[in-house]
Amino acid sequence: MAKSSLLDLGYKIDLVAPEGFFMLTKIQGVKKDIRQYEFRIAVLVEDRVEVIIVAQRKVFKRDSEASIGGKDLIQTEVSDKLPYSLQRSIFYPIIDEFTKYGLVEVKDITLRASA
Repeated sequence: MAKSSLLDLGYKIDLVAPEGFFMLTKIQGVKKDIRQYEFRIAVLVEDRVEVIIVAQRKVFKRDSEASIGGKDLIQTEVSDKLPYSLQRSIFYPIIDEFTKYGLVEVKDITLRASA
């Protein structure tokens, strides 16, 4: 179900581990203003379905370390701070697609200690 949902949304599956109920999509690029991001979706299916965005941001170097020929002007760094608008544009279509199969979104997944 999760695999067909991602395929329906245009994602290409890179890795599937059926014994671990895990899948990973191929890297996709997206631009936001002047920044470029690359992301992939990881899906882990256990007693609930977890959808995780793994992202990296491309940064233009502007310091003295940048090469004169321009080869190394772009540096890639792992980013856990993906803009909220990009998160919404990625997550909402996935949520809508999963809803077609009867899954519901859990708003608060924090683990609370019982007092």
